[in-house]
Amino acid sequence: MKRLYLSLALVVLLAILSGLHIWHLSRFTGQLSELLTQAQQQAEQQNWQQAARLTHQAKERWTAHEGYLHTTLRHTDIDAILVSMDEALAFLEAEEKQSAEYAAVNARLLTQIGLLLEAELPTLTNLL
Repeated sequence: MKRLYLSLALVVLLAILSGLHIWHLSRFTGQLSELLTQAQQQAEQQNWQQAARLTHQAKERWTAHEGYLHTTLRHTDIDAILVSMDEALAFLEAEEKQSAEYAAVNARLLTQIGLLLEAELPTLTNLL
């Protein structure tokens, strides 16, 4: 009987930890998306320095959480987002500003971040 209780306790613990992970990832990706959306708005207004500053902030937050992210998520997803951030920064820091190309890279980055959370949700698609 003790084994049954221990097993149930472990299942409940895993469910709680999974819920906390999803909650934390949701908050984190929401913050990154907000920063990148603000950067896009600044780029549309030709305020390239502010857009670069906001994108740098997003990258700094991303790299500050890399230990957690590499522990809990697939490495290929994490690396793809980092590459996209570097690409967005390259467009922002280039001599010739190309707003359409930056918008495309930023949109891809926002999509990748959104998919990161979506892949962790306990949906039927993810379970199958």
